[in-house]
Amino acid sequence: MRPRSIRRSLLIRSGLSIGFILVALSTWIYLTVRHGLYREVDRAITQTAALLSNQVELENNKIIFEWQEGLGTNRALVDDGLFQFWDETTDVTTRSTGLQQFDLPKFSGTGTQPVLKDINLPRNNHHARAIGIRIYPYNAPEDIQNSSHTTLSDPKTRPFILVVARDAKSTHRVLNRIRWILSIGTMLMLGITYLLISRVIRISLQPIDELANRIGNRTEGQLDAALILPRSLPTELHQMAENFDHLLGRLAQARVRERDFVRHAAHELRTPIAGLRAVTDLALSQPRSAAEYATQMATCQRTAIELSALVSRLTALSRVGQARQQVSFARINVTAILRDCLPPFIPLFHQKNLILSLHLPEGPLWASGDDALLRIILNNLLDNAACYATPDSELRITAKVVDAGVEVTTSNIPEIAVNEPDRLFEPLFRSDSSRHDSSSHLGIGLTLSRDAASAMMASLVARTAQAGRLEFVLMLPFD
Repeated sequence: MRPRSIRRSLLIRSGLSIGFILVALSTWIYLTVRHGLYREVDRAITQTAALLSNQVELENNKIIFEWQEGLGTNRALVDDGLFQFWDETTDVTTRSTGLQQFDLPKFSGTGTQPVLKDINLPRNNHHARAIGIRIYPYNAPEDIQNSSHTTLSDPKTRPFILVVARDAKSTHRVLNRIRWILSIGTMLMLGITYLLISRVIRISLQPIDELANRIGNRTEGQLDAALILPRSLPTELHQMAENFDHLLGRLAQARVRERDFVRHAAHELRTPIAGLRAVTDLALSQPRSAAEYATQMATCQRTAIELSALVSRLTALSRVGQARQQVSFARINVTAILRDCLPPFIPLFHQKNLILSLHLPEGPLWASGDDALLRIILNNLLDNAACYATPDSELRITAKVVDAGVEVTTSNIPEIAVNEPDRLFEPLFRSDSSRHDSSSHLGIGLTLSRDAASAMMASLVARTAQAGRLEFVLMLPFD
């Protein structure tokens, strides 16, 4: 799948946005001009209709169209006038000279209300605007004067429908020209804007390209070194570059931990291997009895068991951190598991005269986690307390419910003060003065414990408390 391009995405979205604005603006301009032109046409035919509606006279029960009397002098009315009268009483129609033998569409509004609409002229099929209105003639002045001697005809009995039209060809020609101008102008403006935006985007994204080149050109020996940021680097990229520097810092720390892990692991492996070689060299240095060979073999067996335990713990250390998705989360009773883990360590506590102070609730403490991983953590914490606590001191074990979950705390006074408690979780970390117990402690129990806690979505931290006490706090999420 081809990766997305920021440049292409910006171009497309900017082009679509500006294109939409240009089209909307052009449409608004066109509709405004169209409305203005049609309004002028409608005003002209409305005025013509008002003029013609006053030129129908009822005289001696006969209809006289006064506009016909001015045909000789009003040539515009003769040549360009497009109107037609329908006598609704006699169905007789009267056309303007410009219509010749063609008829306009017959329509009108309710009562004397005019109606404007688009029509096609019958003589040339041109688009036109027309107004239809029902009108009534007016009585001749002579009839009004003689109304005392004769009966005056009621104009309401002779309704007419008047339709006045005007060819809109010139208006349409102007509108077509405006459409072309706006369309071409929009396309040109969009093209010019596209080129300008493309250039602006290319210039704006150039710092990203430069930063990518700086990162890509780093050699293997420069992976841990911080980036040298140019002063011209935009503010928006500073955060990304700083985060990349932090990533390089974590990478450097990981490489250091990896080197330390390999170095310490090699040292731990070298010790039992050297012991095996020393025992076998001693056994082979001269002929010995079966009992002496048995004694040497027993020593080799113990060393091999220690070596096997070391390899198993190292293997577990490499796997626990990757097993998060394989953890079987369930509802576990923290109190019951803690009470099950305590008995094997009671003799160790007695050997150092440790005073065990338990603060556990009577009922169960339910949390979410993995039973086996929790036992690994608790066994390592108890073993660490039994081996490194000061003799004749107090060992406190507390389990309680807090806002964040179920909290299990082990607290003791260590034989050697710990200045950096968090370093206790580093693989194979032990202070130099504690090397005497290397035969039984491999320096990875706490590392395993923290990784196991992380796999269960829990947390394990070390901290110093009052009176020189060292506390390990395990926080388990609620069920």
